[in-house]
Amino acid sequence: MRQTGPVPTEKKFETVDGYAVIDLDGASRSFGPIRSAKKVLQRTTIDLVRHATYALAIHEIDASGGAAALNHDRAADDQSPIAAFSNELSSWAEGAGFSGHVGVGLGPDEIGPTLHPSAQWRHELEAASARAALPPVYSIVVVSDEDESSLTAPFMIPTVDIEPDLEAALTSGADAVFVRGKTGAVNHEVLAETNVGHIIGLQPLTTTARGLAVASARGCVIVPDFLSASGPCLAAASELTNLSDLIMHVESKTRAAAARLTNEGTNSFVRACQLAEEHILTWTSELPFGRPLAP
Repeated sequence: MRQTGPVPTEKKFETVDGYAVIDLDGASRSFGPIRSAKKVLQRTTIDLVRHATYALAIHEIDASGGAAALNHDRAADDQSPIAAFSNELSSWAEGAGFSGHVGVGLGPDEIGPTLHPSAQWRHELEAASARAALPPVYSIVVVSDEDESSLTAPFMIPTVDIEPDLEAALTSGADAVFVRGKTGAVNHEVLAETNVGHIIGLQPLTTTARGLAVASARGCVIVPDFLSASGPCLAAASELTNLSDLIMHVESKTRAAAARLTNEGTNSFVRACQLAEEHILTWTSELPFGRPLAP
């Protein structure tokens, strides 16, 4: 049974218009994204924190999701807030046990000591977890406008198509569709006529709650993106610093977690949440309120 648990704890920064969020009090470690935009919505930050909490828990890691955000206009003449944010974040993170990876609006060279060495390989690590979360299939479509060579190169099968149009991909009849897109891109509207077997998010919060319901009703398996996009969190929580070692670590851990969902079918997302919550309750007394889905 889901319960109404504690709300995330927010730390407002003093020197810049920024803040950090930890999902679960009492955690000795926390991991998650560091982002910057003209206005970083707190609701989105909390959703990403929740995604990180479940990503860690599905891999049975005793840690909380966390995140940091800077409200800053990159078009402004004064870019000093970035350095000030980095300094205050690093000071706070050391005491809070937080380690982050860069997301939107920042580069690894701008944040520095707060980051695990894996931060520069975020896409490669997301691709590693996405590949490993996928059951054996024969036809794959990747929804992206970007170069996805880190994802597609390891598939030694003839049918890997790049399709920038999401609705076209979701009605392609493919065994699996990998989606790189905005938060909540896989919603009930684009899934209304889907005929694909699996949908795998390449970043957090790909699917909405209504999208999950519609996909399940049509027999489409939503692979939990807190599993398929867990690579950066898994890497940050490890002691490894070499990319090839990190990729092998991420793939091994993700395959092991995905194996627990082998026979779940369209119940995979709910069952993955339950497994994550079972682990959370081994080290803290309350579950967070809300599961990792886009609004």
